[in-house]
Amino acid sequence: MRLVKKALIKPNRLRPGATIGVVAPASPFRRAVLNQGVKVLKEMGYGVKLAQGLFATSGYLAGTDAQRASQLQDMFCDEGVDAIMCARGGFGSLRMLTHLDWGLMRTCPKPFIGFSDITAIHHVLVHRAGLVVFHGPVVCSLPSSDRQTYSSLKR
Repeated sequence: MRLVKKALIKPNRLRPGATIGVVAPASPFRRAVLNQGVKVLKEMGYGVKLAQGLFATSGYLAGTDAQRASQLQDMFCDEGVDAIMCARGGFGSLRMLTHLDWGLMRTCPKPFIGFSDITAIHHVLVHRAGLVVFHGPVVCSLPSSDRQTYSSLKR
């Protein structure tokens, strides 16, 4: 993989009422837990937009590699989405990286939040697209998170 040396682009800060797009670039998740996490985001004052095909599965993954990549790419390009948060980590993020257009994603910077297997996407977003990313909770971890996690996420 060829790394680019560009100044990092810091996305805009989220304001009250901002919309967070939810994607599933790794493992599948329980719908009930995701719904609880979405409820937490809404209680924090954010709108939520679920990616098309969010509940797809393909074996042990949340959809095919192309489907998961398309979700992420579409959310970066969606002008109605202010930030992107992953439904969960797990496994599979690395497999979809070759399906993404990093140059296009660089033109649409927005906060990208997640942890675990999502770190693979973080790494490439920084080194290929030149974007600042955020290691933080995934939507399915929010129902069991503490106040410090919520406070850090808002900051």
